[in-house]
Amino acid sequence: MQDLYLFNPDNEISIANGTNGYTPKTNISVMAGDLAFLSAYLAGKGDYVLVTKMPDFDFMKSREEVFGLDCKPVIWEKAQLLSFSELKPWGWSPRVHNLLKDLKSRCNEQFRESVMSTWSDERKDLYSRRMAATCLTEMVQAIPCLGKDIIPSECNTLAEIRLLSEKENIVVKAPWSSSGKGVLFIPKGQITCKEEEVLSGILRKQGYVMVEKRLNRVLDFALEFEMDYSFHLNFLGYSVFHTSKRGEYEGNIVAAESRLKEIIAGYIGVEMLDMVREQLALILATEFRGKYTGCFGVDMMIYEDVEGHFRVHPCVEINLRYNMGIVAGRLQRYLSEGSEGIFMIRFSAKPGELLRSIRQNEQDHPLVMTGSKIESGYINLTPVSLDSRFVAEFIVNKE
Repeated sequence: MQDLYLFNPDNEISIANGTNGYTPKTNISVMAGDLAFLSAYLAGKGDYVLVTKMPDFDFMKSREEVFGLDCKPVIWEKAQLLSFSELKPWGWSPRVHNLLKDLKSRCNEQFRESVMSTWSDERKDLYSRRMAATCLTEMVQAIPCLGKDIIPSECNTLAEIRLLSEKENIVVKAPWSSSGKGVLFIPKGQITCKEEEVLSGILRKQGYVMVEKRLNRVLDFALEFEMDYSFHLNFLGYSVFHTSKRGEYEGNIVAAESRLKEIIAGYIGVEMLDMVREQLALILATEFRGKYTGCFGVDMMIYEDVEGHFRVHPCVEINLRYNMGIVAGRLQRYLSEGSEGIFMIRFSAKPGELLRSIRQNEQDHPLVMTGSKIESGYINLTPVSLDSRFVAEFIVNKE
């Protein structure tokens, strides 16, 4: 039997809501539909990928030729008639558990008896920024030179947030959010009425916020892991990504593992990077053993301190699910030696604009293959129609 993959980008929002009946906002639903095929780059031979609309023949044929994909897109009506080895959504939330409930009985025994086969309210905190703060605190205790000033404070009231805001520039984060959403950047002593209104809403709905000192971010990166069914933690690799000034995800560098490590270590040295990876792995293995299986990533940051030194924040957030860095790592397999790429998600509100730009990119950057590997060029990873609003793109350059 094969696995079933599902792309659900609303994971943290759904967990924050906490109900089976949660319905994602329209833009999130559109994103899930447009990018549904993205999970194909995670899938193995013969696996199924749940899509809202079957990709056309030409798209599938070309992606099979370029990436060697051997998975099967399947719509929901057909998926309900099949049996699977495991269910592998982008992330597990109450909504997804409810959505897939009728398929669980048709999965193998290992999956049915795993910790991921059911949801309970106790699991909610695993996905929160409170858990990330717990791991960060343990990291700082183990590696004191990281500095205690990067550990966030948990605030339950506006008064507490105002007090911290008077001291320094701060970043306020909702407990369950990701990709730069639910994050407010507040200059010292300049919290506005609008921001207080937003924060009051988060406090009312989620109970607390995490407040941290705003750092001079230089580089965003992550460490990717997988916890297997025996609760053995495996390091999958590094991820280097781009974000906007507001922390919203823009894209990943796709390159050899040695190159990604070189980029990160260029700021803090190989010894510090290895120390962070090894210590973090110990902490994660302890915190999540018996509670989680599957892939996940830990976002980190290189920042410049007031003295001009580069330092590392080793646990900005924990994404307890698949993430774009893991997809980028899979894409690296298809690059020829010496080539690097950018993997990104693009949005357009204008009907037909994505389709037009893709055709232009294909003309401007034709795909060049060396044997079965990509040397340079452009290719869209997900199907695009006149109605598409989101697309996953991959552009490769030869160094």
